[in-house]
Amino acid sequence: MILALSGLPMILLGLLAAVGIFLFARWLPRFLAQFGMTGETRLITVIAFVGLMIFGTLKFFWNLHEDSNPAEPTQANAIIDEPTGTPIQPAPTEMDAFVAQNYPNLNAYRSSLKQRLAELRTFFKEVKQWAEASPTQIKFLNDIINIRWSGLEALRATDKAVDLSLREFWIHYQTGQSRYVAKVFEEESNLLVDKIKDAQAFDNTSDQAEQAEIDQLLLAARKQLENTDIPRDLKNPRMERYFEPYTEKNRQFLLQWLQSKQEHTLISSLQILHDNQIKIENSLRQIHNYLDDEANYELEKPMQEIIQRWQTVGRYTLYAQYQILYAVEAQYLMEKLAKHAAHHPNAAVSQPSRAARDLYVRLQEMAPQLARRAQTRRIEEAEQSYSPTLFLPAEKRR
Repeated sequence: MILALSGLPMILLGLLAAVGIFLFARWLPRFLAQFGMTGETRLITVIAFVGLMIFGTLKFFWNLHEDSNPAEPTQANAIIDEPTGTPIQPAPTEMDAFVAQNYPNLNAYRSSLKQRLAELRTFFKEVKQWAEASPTQIKFLNDIINIRWSGLEALRATDKAVDLSLREFWIHYQTGQSRYVAKVFEEESNLLVDKIKDAQAFDNTSDQAEQAEIDQLLLAARKQLENTDIPRDLKNPRMERYFEPYTEKNRQFLLQWLQSKQEHTLISSLQILHDNQIKIENSLRQIHNYLDDEANYELEKPMQEIIQRWQTVGRYTLYAQYQILYAVEAQYLMEKLAKHAAHHPNAAVSQPSRAARDLYVRLQEMAPQLARRAQTRRIEEAEQSYSPTLFLPAEKRR
């Protein structure tokens, strides 16, 4: 990834690019003259090449700007930043009471529509807090936001159309021949119910798309538990794949959630890994303290290998914690999302998916194994790695 630049560095980079293009534009005509081109042909060729360079440079700076300013999902902001927050539903009016008594089917569907809208508004309000607690899953949450936004738009448009139809009916009912208006509205009420059903069906489609995203996350978390070492980078197999270790704040947050679920196996495994990491860090600190002593200066080079061994088992311990916490975080978000899923009769998500059940079972099995493996590697690869160095000159070893 290109590092984000701004301010003075960006200006300097722009000046260098401009100077480079200028020098190239002066050099190119002299170079092309060697090939016997006519003046007009050289001019066209120079314009073409310089134009390509300018276009490529502008595209480079545009990409640099995009990297420096990642886009936020506008639909999420549109909901989260609503000045009124979650709208308070007004008290039932005389019209609402009339509809409830005379058109019970319409009233039931209208109520379920408004309830779902309230749930979605609550979701957009709370998802920001989930992202702060689970920064590793921000991309996943953005995908869910984008899916739910479509459902919200469809439901909101339908809610507005139904309310307008009801208010129009009520004006005619109050000012016209009420029995005739009420009879005509019988057919209209059925059409409004169909509109609500269509919106709910679209919401259900969004629900299914969301479940597919969730299952993909759960499957990735389960597969990741199978890794017995840090995976290698696909583009450069000599390097380990990059992962971002969980911060202590995020680890504590997920531990508290596990404690509320009384998941003692997972809590114990994470504690073992945490203790293992502390031992590794303490040992590395002690080694460096010894080597800082002038009396041990000549031991710095022979000790480099053991330092690397400690660092290797330290990275693996962090990765083992990452494997478990990533899966736990996926379960945490799955629970949160389930509370905000569609609950109308056609809802797709009613029971935990197979991917959710598989992840739970596999996590319970693998967490203790990951903890024991990290302990074993620390002992065998670092603590028991002592191999005496022969400091005598070669001729005196005989």
